[in-house]
Amino acid sequence: MSDTKDKLIEQAGGVLEKTYDDVVHPSAKSVGNTLSLLPRTIGVLLGKWEKWVINGEESIKLTALAVQGKVSQISEEKLTEPEPYVAIPAIQQLSYCYDSEELREMYANLLVSSMNTDTKYQVHPSFVDIIKQLTPDEAKLLKKLSQYGDDEIPVIDVKLHSSTEGYELKIHNFTNVGEGVCDCPSNIFSYLDNFERLKLIYIKNDEYIVDASCYDSLENHTLIKSTISQSIPEGYEFEICRGVFRLTAFGKDFIKICLSW
Repeated sequence: MSDTKDKLIEQAGGVLEKTYDDVVHPSAKSVGNTLSLLPRTIGVLLGKWEKWVINGEESIKLTALAVQGKVSQISEEKLTEPEPYVAIPAIQQLSYCYDSEELREMYANLLVSSMNTDTKYQVHPSFVDIIKQLTPDEAKLLKKLSQYGDDEIPVIDVKLHSSTEGYELKIHNFTNVGEGVCDCPSNIFSYLDNFERLKLIYIKNDEYIVDASCYDSLENHTLIKSTISQSIPEGYEFEICRGVFRLTAFGKDFIKICLSW
């Protein structure tokens, strides 16, 4: 990294506190001051979008600091101006992320990726909207799923089945990958539904992993055990159906851009 770039990055932190002392209310001017905290090279690239941002000075401040740290990993010759269809909505949405480090981090990664010639053209404009539709807990789960790459992840359904009346779905798309990661792992069902809706994953209930041991931890889970131990009407029986889910190509691109810095 050049001496010039080092100096620009150092200068950013020096004026941080003073600039924020000047912020009294949300305005395009105050956000302009916020963006000026960035090293000059980065501030110039993002500067023209400042007028679109009128709220969330603290969120933008924290994201600016994150961008400042991440951009030090990019060689100066690879820094480029982000596309307006990425930068404008991303900065707009930051005003709503003041209480979520996970979501702010994703927007920071998105902005940095859009300013790097190596990744700029992999940044899809819908990525901004996708982040907007994620909870902090879902962001944590996506980061966990990134560790699986192309691997299939086991999932199971529990059905109450009758040979004459058909079946009732009792548990759908159960997996334990969120345990120890998510604050509310019991919401994993809705998280996966949302990921599938956003085309980040696809779930195949008619496919399964040949190695049956992959399903042991799911089928022996307390939730599953307690469900299938319930009393049921005569003529019915519980059935466990194995399936898989995996990241889509689009989902892997999203993770690369928004979660990998």
